[in-house]
Amino acid sequence: MSDEKATILIVDDAVINIGLLEEILNDLGYNTCSATGAAEATEILGRVMPQLVLLDIMMPDINGYEFCEMLKKNPHTRDIPVIFVSAAESDDERERAFEIGGVDFIRKPFDVTEIKTRVRTHISIYNLRKQLEENNKKLGKVISEQSRKIEDEKKRILKNIALLYEEGERNDIISANSRMLAQALNFTEKYENKISGMFIEGVEIAAAIRGVEYKIFNVFFSGEERNASARAVADVIQSCKERWDGTGTPEGLKGESIPLAARIVAICAGFDSYIVNGLERSSALDKLQKNGGSIYDPYLVDLFLKIEKQIKS
Repeated sequence: MSDEKATILIVDDAVINIGLLEEILNDLGYNTCSATGAAEATEILGRVMPQLVLLDIMMPDINGYEFCEMLKKNPHTRDIPVIFVSAAESDDERERAFEIGGVDFIRKPFDVTEIKTRVRTHISIYNLRKQLEENNKKLGKVISEQSRKIEDEKKRILKNIALLYEEGERNDIISANSRMLAQALNFTEKYENKISGMFIEGVEIAAAIRGVEYKIFNVFFSGEERNASARAVADVIQSCKERWDGTGTPEGLKGESIPLAARIVAICAGFDSYIVNGLERSSALDKLQKNGGSIYDPYLVDLFLKIEKQIKS
């Protein structure tokens, strides 16, 4: 919005002051609206959103300080600059005006040059701030769109890696079970609403490519390029063979120092290996429970058993 098309609200209980200010501001090309008190000004603000308020301090219903505080508490009006207009001479009055959100203070009787200069200055500042906010919104939208495209491309690469290392139906089952277990965590007291969709997606993909060499994976996703999905995949590739009790494991991790994604996939892969090696489903579940606390995270094992009707075998 240009300065010339700006609207200025004048709030003063003295009609003669309103007339003088309107004449000065209209000559500058500004639009004006006026009120003789806070109630009338509030009604106007329901219809018009000015770019500046010229506000008298001494008014009969609500004084200017109180009205300014009301404006600053309202999210729709808090950014409108307020210039106080008053015959008050004390520094305390001026200090209070600035403390509650005023941007300037003009003394009565008016100096026409002073009014013109200060109004122009604050209208320009307001418009520059609004322009900056609008530019930031546009930039944020562009960045968000670019980020979305980058995330989609990373997702596509992950899925393509999974296709390259596809090992058949059993991997599909492990992936599905890993996803199910990760999703179920969001409904537990410990992890409630802490498991993101990207993490779940990463766990599902990771289950399918857990055997990929880490150095190969790192070619596609170096550390700084990893989103939540890629981090989950990296954690699984590196740590899914770690044991909960820390005995005989590649990296020597134990307990919750083992990444969550790796603990999830380890349980689902372990359960599947029991099935592949000839155990009946019930026996495989019993063995899984027995190994909770030694090989597997016991909390996750308990959750796996709670949702076992949804688990594929």
